[in-house]
Amino acid sequence: MPGAAPAVPMATAPQGTLDRGSVGLTAIIGPLFIAVVLVLLAGFGGRLANFIYLAAAVLAGTVLYVRAPTGYVGFTLWLWFVTPFVRRVIDMHHGWSPASPILIAPPAVALLSFFTILRRLGELRGVLYAPYLLVLLALAYGYSVGVINAGLVPATYALVTWLAPALFGLHVALNWRLYPQLGAAVRQTFVWAVPILATYGIYQFMRLPTWDAQWMLNADMKSIGAPSPFLVRAFGTLNTPGPFAAFLCAGALMLLPSKGRLRFLSIGVALISLLLARTRAVWVAFLIGLIVQQLGQPLRKMPRYVITLFAVAIIAIPVVSMPRFSATIAPRLRSFTNLSQDNSFVKRYNFSEQAASSIVETAEGQGLGMTGGAIKLRGMRGVRSLDNGFLEVFYIYGWPGGGLFFLGIAGLMLQSARFRETRSDSFANATRATSIALVSILPIGDVFTGPTGTLLWMSVGFGIAGHAYHLTTGHALRSEAWRAFVMARTAPPTPPAPPDASAGAPAPRGVPPTTPALAATARPIRA
Repeated sequence: MPGAAPAVPMATAPQGTLDRGSVGLTAIIGPLFIAVVLVLLAGFGGRLANFIYLAAAVLAGTVLYVRAPTGYVGFTLWLWFVTPFVRRVIDMHHGWSPASPILIAPPAVALLSFFTILRRLGELRGVLYAPYLLVLLALAYGYSVGVINAGLVPATYALVTWLAPALFGLHVALNWRLYPQLGAAVRQTFVWAVPILATYGIYQFMRLPTWDAQWMLNADMKSIGAPSPFLVRAFGTLNTPGPFAAFLCAGALMLLPSKGRLRFLSIGVALISLLLARTRAVWVAFLIGLIVQQLGQPLRKMPRYVITLFAVAIIAIPVVSMPRFSATIAPRLRSFTNLSQDNSFVKRYNFSEQAASSIVETAEGQGLGMTGGAIKLRGMRGVRSLDNGFLEVFYIYGWPGGGLFFLGIAGLMLQSARFRETRSDSFANATRATSIALVSILPIGDVFTGPTGTLLWMSVGFGIAGHAYHLTTGHALRSEAWRAFVMARTAPPTPPAPPDASAGAPAPRGVPPTTPALAATARPIRA
């Protein structure tokens, strides 16, 4: 029809392939770092092993950040997943260290994301990134109050624990031009990490290695069971069952839409280990994630989804039905029917009531440094944990900072809920389901720091990055006319006809290509 907009082919959801340069450099840095870690795990290095690990992690992370962006994201995730395990083994060799420098490695490497924010500060003016600014304002408020109440050093330490995961997620969001490659790197990370860590969690429950038992005794972690086989709550390579269960929940949701038969075994092992962690809130969160993921995909994918879950059940049910396993899992499942009689739930509820009264009386908040690991720098003066993420945010940031913080979180979550491209982009759908599932864990603890916070902020960041990428390539737009307008706005000018073209023939009107390469130089359309 005359005057009609040229038809622009709709971009397919990017499956993503890893950049060759990043893969090559990661293939060099990764084995070198693993070699250093194995030497330290063997007992070499003495007390300096703590600092050697920290230095090696920061050095490797810096090289990958500068030269291999996709490798940096995967490496940072691995650090969060395995660093507590490395700390326990080194402590077994060289003695217990209450404030181990090893644990600084994951947030230190994640903080390299700060340089991404500096380089792309102008992009934060966009509507997509506005909620992040509210979160950063809340952190600044909490830090200023914390410096007054807790002191400079504890407040700064606490700020790093909150800021590192958030900046890592913002780093992912701002690197929307690399969305397909970053998505492929994260998928590959979970393909390896989920079966390895989940299998270790099952082994830990059945055998409980010496380094884990010694750490439980030294840290006085009575809440995770007795330091004996079949009596411990599985916490895998992480510090406690909560973050370990959150990792398994996120990993299983990420792997569900993936391809390959090994995903059945990986998710099945993850489900077994998740049950052995005995974290009821994460069990519920996993079900929420499954529902959100299913609602966010086309109905034609339902059979494949059901077959995957059925195959996983066939793998997991016979194992968890074994007497030594069911004796641990079944009572925890039965507790859902009568929570008012559950001792753990009653204690948590009573403590939350007391904390809520304190929050009402102190509207300005206690500030960063008054909770968590930062209290070790204050002679254990403060609250170790409030066991409730909502209350902890308001306890630290008060009503002003807490309001800003949750307003930012709500803005980010609402944005992810309206992105239509998740129906054709299975990875975007998985990250959205993961972020909603992790936020639902808030009633039992903090989900914004540590490994859980890193997974949450990364998932939110991928939601923003995916939408920016799809807007630029036209995939997120419903209207064909608007899609043509976007492509004409972002595509380079059409070159003139070659000299040997037929005389009098009009120069062909080229249709702007809709390819991932286009997004490498384009700016995202503001949502």
